[in-house]
Amino acid sequence: MLLDIWAELSVYSIPEIIAVLASLTYVILATREHRGCWLAGIIGSSIYVIVFFQYKLYMDSALNIFYVVMAVYGWLMWQNRQSKVDMLAAATQSKTTIKEWRCTKHINAIALTILLSALSGYYLDNYTDAAFPYLDSLTTWSSFLATWMVVNKILENWLYWIVIDAASIYLYINKELYFTALLFGLYVIIATYGYLHWKKLYQKNTHETLIANN
Repeated sequence: MLLDIWAELSVYSIPEIIAVLASLTYVILATREHRGCWLAGIIGSSIYVIVFFQYKLYMDSALNIFYVVMAVYGWLMWQNRQSKVDMLAAATQSKTTIKEWRCTKHINAIALTILLSALSGYYLDNYTDAAFPYLDSLTTWSSFLATWMVVNKILENWLYWIVIDAASIYLYINKELYFTALLFGLYVIIATYGYLHWKKLYQKNTHETLIANN
């Protein structure tokens, strides 16, 4: 077991190490609502596009192209910070204010994700040699959704990431990618913290908005 983990560590190239560090930086800064998270995301995902393509992990490569696009979008979305007074006065309209989704939105989003996962999983299972085609599809499409939720500051995005990252741990362990599984274990911890932190900010903003409107 330890030898397998060491072998996994030893084959990691410098670009992969940089991508891992950039990805961790992105998640940590995102939990703090720091705009710099998107720059780290652009760097990490851009490297992963090339790395995954070289290893013929085409779906992961495509996913990281999406991450780059969403990171640029996130950088633009978060660029105009309002003053605290203005933000409180327009909290419900502000694009940079943390929001919650109604249950119906979650149901619709999850249903669409499952449908897309089933379709792509069927294709991968029948026309490619992909490993775990349905689980791989589900984590990929769910990641698309969760990334969009982060950009738009939907509070529950962190709950989605906890489930996605936990499923990814199982996937990577079965592929004997132990270092990557460990990385996603850290993601679970960070996502848990991110949810608790954003929840606190959301409750604070809601309380201050009520006071400002009275």
